[in-house]
Amino acid sequence: MNLRFLRTLIAVSEHPSFISAANEMGLSHSAVSQQIKALEDELQLRIVDRVTRPPTLTDDGFALVELARQMLDLADDIRAIGQEDALTGSVTIGVVPSALVGLIPPALARLRVAHPRLQVRVRSGLSGDLAQAVRARDIDLAVVTQPRVLPEGLISQPICNEPLDVIVPANVSANTDAEALEHPFIWFNRRTWAGQQIEEHLAARKLFVRPVMEIDSIEAIESLVAHGLGVSITPRRFGLGHSSAGVRRLPFGKPQLSRGLTMVSLGSGARRRVADSLLAQMKEITDQA
Repeated sequence: MNLRFLRTLIAVSEHPSFISAANEMGLSHSAVSQQIKALEDELQLRIVDRVTRPPTLTDDGFALVELARQMLDLADDIRAIGQEDALTGSVTIGVVPSALVGLIPPALARLRVAHPRLQVRVRSGLSGDLAQAVRARDIDLAVVTQPRVLPEGLISQPICNEPLDVIVPANVSANTDAEALEHPFIWFNRRTWAGQQIEEHLAARKLFVRPVMEIDSIEAIESLVAHGLGVSITPRRFGLGHSSAGVRRLPFGKPQLSRGLTMVSLGSGARRRVADSLLAQMKEITDQA
């Protein structure tokens, strides 16, 4: 199967007409039509509905576009194996939501400058889910909270530590974490690895909280605390400073506990160099902070 024809098919799916797709590909209108017809003949599928004006993709055509994207990504990955310097192809990175604000954007911006032909997709999710997605090869690597037990087949490379703070409304006069935790409590999702770490430390110190909510988003928790709806324990996210409007921070634990951010990936494979390059960018950013 001719990969050039698949690229033409994708162009057709992304443009309103054969003419605009042809202009994008640097081909004539007739060349685009011939390539689509060649695919239809080879696959015995009707890819384009030529009754409509302009012609549109059929259901089989749309399905083929998705498979074509996968095939071209795989072809790019194969080419990338032999590249000495520049990274090419595509990579899918999983990221916990709290790292999507301060750490990942500058790291990806640096990665793009260093490797402009590399296409990066980002998927957000919980640490455990993302680690399992790496293990299943659904995604290539993930930036997650440091796991207590690493799933089999993965390697973990540390990025940075983020202190855990008890956050209280600015008008609350508590001086210690124990005093602050006497107020109504907002859990940081206990399905997350960081949430489980917080829960275990509270239990170890026999600190009993009065939960009123359990929230996934650190930004949402900080807003709820700022409006006087409770106190919480959250990681101090890299790159976002020490304070938020209307919120005061107290160290959680003595010595203060922290959560580690780490990159989990497969130990080998075509995307190993991508993982190493992204890790180097993140380490450079955190070391300069």
